[in-house]
Amino acid sequence: MVDDELFVRELLLEFLSSEGYEVSLADSGEKAVILMQSKPADVVLVDLKMPGIDGIETLRQIKKTAPDALAIVMTGYPTIDSSIEALRCGAYDYVVKPFKLNDLKSSIERALEEHKLKDQTTRLKERIVHLETELEKFSTSRSKA
Repeated sequence: MVDDELFVRELLLEFLSSEGYEVSLADSGEKAVILMQSKPADVVLVDLKMPGIDGIETLRQIKKTAPDALAIVMTGYPTIDSSIEALRCGAYDYVVKPFKLNDLKSSIERALEEHKLKDQTTRLKERIVHLETELEKFSTSRSKA
C-alpha cells in the first residue's frame, strides 16, 4: 500500500491487518516500486496524488516489474480523466476517498479472487499443453510399434 499520508497508511495497516491481510507500506511511489521489486504483492493500493512520482506513474512502473499485480487506485481528487488514465494503465479499480473501509475490503476481495482465477487459468493452460505433449509422444510411440 502506497500513500503519502501517514494517517491513511496507519489506518489501512490496522484495518487490513485485522482482516488477515499481509500489508507492506510505502510512503512514496518510488519506495513502492522498490518494495514491489523485492516483495511482490498480488494487490496494490496506490494513492493517486503524491509528491515525486504520482500514482499513475507508480502504477506504470509497478506493472513493468509485476504485470500480474492488481492495483486499486485511491484518490481524494477524482476526475474522469484520472479514472480513465488509471484504468488505461492497468488499474483494477478506482476508489474515491473518503471511502468506507468495508467497500475497500470488498474491492480487495474481488481483486484477489480475480488474481486467483487468473493463476488457476494459467496453470490449467500449462497442464493442457503438457498433456497434449504427452499424448503426442504416446501417439507417436504407438504408431511406431
